[in-house]
Amino acid sequence: MLTKEKKKSLIDEFIQALQNSPIILFVDFTGMSVDQTNAFRIELFKNFGKDVTFKVYRTSLLKTASKLASMEKDYQKFFEGSTGVIYAKDRDPIEVLKVVQKFSDSNNQLPQIKGGILEGAIIDAEKVKEYSKLPSKQELYAMLARSLNSPISGLVNVLSGTLRSFLYVLNAIKENK
Repeated sequence: MLTKEKKKSLIDEFIQALQNSPIILFVDFTGMSVDQTNAFRIELFKNFGKDVTFKVYRTSLLKTASKLASMEKDYQKFFEGSTGVIYAKDRDPIEVLKVVQKFSDSNNQLPQIKGGILEGAIIDAEKVKEYSKLPSKQELYAMLARSLNSPISGLVNVLSGTLRSFLYVLNAIKENK
């Protein structure tokens, strides 16, 4: 049984997540076995450690927390049925979306993603799927580094080719004399 203090603590925790997390996902875990749920938690921990949290809240606590945070109308559609909440601290939201979507896809759409909040904007399940296909920040940094490095590499190749050609000409003149 939840005591008043425990309920207040859970409500405060969810309000903090609403205000500070770059990504919050609401999932329906109905139909998941205990083993699947544990595998899901392990997958999240393996990829993110303690930076990502998966909790199951009572619907009444979620509604109370969203009301206290003055956001009740926006999130009511996510609070129907069994609702698990995934939120991240200081993590790339796209990475979290990728891991959750990949796990869901490989387990017959379990947990079922209801939607979420990405950087303050409400997203539905279709947007979650769409955004999970985007490159993460690390992948974008790598692409940027490659594109910045490409012109320099090309210049080095052109200059070394010119130098190589010049050496061939000098070597040919030497052989003719």
